[in-house]
Amino acid sequence: MPPQNNPNQQEYINSTTPPKKGKGKMQSTQAHLNFAEVRDGIVIMRDGSLRMVVMCSPTNYDLKSASEKDAIEFAYQGFLNGLHFPIQIIVQSRKIDLDSYLDDLEQKLADQTNPLLAGLMDDYIYNIRDLLNQVNIMDKRFYVIVPYFVAEAAKGNVFKELAGTVAPQGDVSQTSKQFQDRRAELIQRTNTVAQGLASIGVRAAVLRTQEVIELFYGSYNIDESEHQALGDTQEIVTPATTRSGQPARPYQPSPKEAEPQDLFSAAEQNNIAQTPQQVQPQFKPGGQQ
Repeated sequence: MPPQNNPNQQEYINSTTPPKKGKGKMQSTQAHLNFAEVRDGIVIMRDGSLRMVVMCSPTNYDLKSASEKDAIEFAYQGFLNGLHFPIQIIVQSRKIDLDSYLDDLEQKLADQTNPLLAGLMDDYIYNIRDLLNQVNIMDKRFYVIVPYFVAEAAKGNVFKELAGTVAPQGDVSQTSKQFQDRRAELIQRTNTVAQGLASIGVRAAVLRTQEVIELFYGSYNIDESEHQALGDTQEIVTPATTRSGQPARPYQPSPKEAEPQDLFSAAEQNNIAQTPQQVQPQFKPGGQQ
């Protein structure tokens, strides 16, 4: 009978990364994500649990009076104490791209016939560009994630959950009836969160499928999302996107041209390159050209 491992040894074994199987097989990006799909505005995780994303409006706490601040704090405390499930609060900061806005203003400035308005618009555009060169104008968005965990996942111990983060298991399938029952419970939890936020003075809106996908797109593709918007997800019919052809190669800079020893050599090479080549006449046998 093999010796039993103590809890510390078992935790170490569960935390180690197992050897990869099928190393030569190419996997798409979707294989490395923690969620399986987005349906009816609900994020379905690989372990079968569900998530709903609630977008919240900010409130200017610093401009409130002392009594209003106390009321907000007591309402927020009662909101948290009334929850029987965990929530996750996310604050997302993104840099605002004002290039298109300034280009539109410059187009209107070119069409402006009133010299006074044209001068004011010119000063406004100059001040905005100078401000962008000094600081980054950020846009903050606030989200509350409402989860629903299945009963099987809630029974796991801490070591099992830690091992699952390192070596995630396969996708957990569920029937349509199970999804509808869990969806109803999740919607009830989301309504509870929305009512609690309304007592604080925060407006809440549940994101739909398109908006949830755009949120993931902007989170995983920060640079691309600033210049390329995501289209309608209803037109996407491919279940997974894979790379075809040869695998991508690392970037290699083009070789630099050898610099001339002096300016005279450089000028001489430039004259030789620009001089048209003279074509010599070809003589055929018999003296005919």
